[in-house]
Amino acid sequence: MRPSNSVWQGNFGYWQNSFIHNNLLVIGYTGWKGFQSFGRGIVICDVDTKLTHPTNTSLDTVPFTLQFLPWDLIGFYLRSQSLNSSIISSIFSAVATYNPHQDILLVLKAEPQIEVNFLHQLKITPPDCYEQVCKRWSEFQPSLMP
Repeated sequence: MRPSNSVWQGNFGYWQNSFIHNNLLVIGYTGWKGFQSFGRGIVICDVDTKLTHPTNTSLDTVPFTLQFLPWDLIGFYLRSQSLNSSIISSIFSAVATYNPHQDILLVLKAEPQIEVNFLHQLKITPPDCYEQVCKRWSEFQPSLMP
């Protein structure tokens, strides 16, 4: 059990930081693989809505899907999520300036919530995440598809 003032827990009961911490390798893997294939973009993480149920204390078995959304599809996706134009503009600004070797732009979606996270100057970089996941591929199945 983590203390309520843990760096990853943030505010007590706030699941997003703990979720990101528990899944950083696959999030970083997705970000780096997407950047290598398409250039700049964002990682979309669609989390099973049962996650936000107050009696759920284990984040290890929460189902989620990850995808990388390249620059040219971001606007369409964000408008389809009914985000206002100032938020969309801020996200585009972040996509244009983030360092893909150190940072990840993550959109966490848990219906009806959408949260945008700028993971900045990570200790485990996206290329490191990619390398770790590739080396230990069987540990990440079936979460990731080749």
